[in-house]
Amino acid sequence: GRRRKRGFATWSIGKKIGAVLGGTLLGVVVIGSVILASKMNKLSSVKLDTDKLNISDEVKHEKGYTNVALFGLDSRENDLGKGNRSDTIMIASLNNDTKEVKLVSIYRDTLLELDDGSYNKANSAYSFGGPEGAVSLINRNLDMNIEKYVTVNFNALVDVIDAVGGLDLELTHEEVVHMNNYCVETSKVTGKSYEPVEGGGLKQLNGVQATSYCRIRYTKGDDFRRTERQRLVIQKVVEKLQSSNLATINKIADDV
Repeated sequence: GRRRKRGFATWSIGKKIGAVLGGTLLGVVVIGSVILASKMNKLSSVKLDTDKLNISDEVKHEKGYTNVALFGLDSRENDLGKGNRSDTIMIASLNNDTKEVKLVSIYRDTLLELDDGSYNKANSAYSFGGPEGAVSLINRNLDMNIEKYVTVNFNALVDVIDAVGGLDLELTHEEVVHMNNYCVETSKVTGKSYEPVEGGGLKQLNGVQATSYCRIRYTKGDDFRRTERQRLVIQKVVEKLQSSNLATINKIADDV
């Protein structure tokens, strides 16, 4: 007699297709998880002690939002820990439903209360207490509920901007003068090159130039305009990323 067929060969076409698709989907999920894990492993991650973050129980916080503290350090030695002032301080508020993101800046010279009860400039909290002390400062003084943060230095911003092909920004003649002056130090710290810009108008800036543009604080408006420039540069980077293909974004994730 003939041997009876068993297993996959006896399945219906629909069942076979379902099995193949299911196996493919599972493979994609597994590969995706491995890739994601490899990306996350490249991040230097520090878990903050929530008991030390001064999140008030008396304040009613809106649900559905994730608030993240963003710190830009004036570190010259690629050190992201204590001892460095956070000259750029922002809060990114993510609406988990609409995926909308809002940015607000905290002026670095704002006089705020530190964990020890003393008052000092806002940018000093990071220097004294690292990211934990800086997040605690924001929560204590602004009634926030922040538990997550991201810290970068000049190098990270320069690398990201160069990776997206630079940014087109409108500059005044005064901004060009100050930007060129800042470029000298930014280039020296990061080891990246630049070309001086002449005259005001719409300019395509590379990483060194755009980062130096973010550092300008000697024009009319002082730190009000300075923080506005910083938020504008982040917005321009996001716009570039949104129009980039997956391969470019993947390369940026690896490089930065």
